[in-house]
Amino acid sequence: MTKIVVRQVVLGCLILLNGFLLAASVYWLRAEPTAAVLFSLFLLAALGSFLFFGLYFTVGSRDTKPFRLVMGYLLWASYRSARFYSNTLWLVLLFATVWLVGPHAIYRLQAACEAAPSITASSFLGREVRVPCQSRRATVQVYLPFRTIDVAKDRVSCIDVTGSVYPALSQAGPIVACNTPPPQQPLRVDRLEPAAIEANHIRRYRLYGSGFTKDLTVSLDAASFVGSSLSRDSDRQPAEVDPEGRWVDVFISVMYVPGRDRVVIKLANEHNQTTEFSAPVQVTALR
Repeated sequence: MTKIVVRQVVLGCLILLNGFLLAASVYWLRAEPTAAVLFSLFLLAALGSFLFFGLYFTVGSRDTKPFRLVMGYLLWASYRSARFYSNTLWLVLLFATVWLVGPHAIYRLQAACEAAPSITASSFLGREVRVPCQSRRATVQVYLPFRTIDVAKDRVSCIDVTGSVYPALSQAGPIVACNTPPPQQPLRVDRLEPAAIEANHIRRYRLYGSGFTKDLTVSLDAASFVGSSLSRDSDRQPAEVDPEGRWVDVFISVMYVPGRDRVVIKLANEHNQTTEFSAPVQVTALR
């Protein structure tokens, strides 16, 4: 095979690849007007240059027009090395651009709505998309060129029954979750009952304050057991939470360390709210 034939095959494959991608992008662009406009501009530019070079350099040919169109472009672009390299680069850039404008830039995200009647997402150029949840499920499509799926998932927010907006939790793949709305009050601990933690003994304690949720995480800054049940390993989850978020129960045991009479209880929820509470440690004499 001559160099010209090899160049014609390379350019032909790139043309077919771009054509396939252009056709596959149509389905994704149905609900994205911004992406559809950009897609149309790139498509017109590609077809315009193809028509110009294909027809201009085959004027007077007795072949059929479709054949003249394709062969005219391939013959013109592959006749010299400079033309071949410039057109190969142009087709590669067209492929990458259409891919970013088309399917790769449009993300369809699935939302699990446990505590939100609807979700909202911020698309390209600040376009807001609001979708109601049906049967605790919702699907939203966002157009974000030059962005990853993680960025797209960060643009999805949940709307609770009061109309307040809070961020959705990212899960595996294209899935986000609206589990628990953020507490109306800030996360805070006022007191502990009993007031002191008994060393080397597991028992149930109650923290009073505000902003407690069922997805709360409780930990201590010392060797300890913190969990939701005596029959489980330390899972750092509460045993019971007040529906209004005013108190939370948790099983705690602290290993006694000589010279240390206080520990710090650390709490965090799924909305990135954190707080700490210092509690005394007492040692009960063995009988």
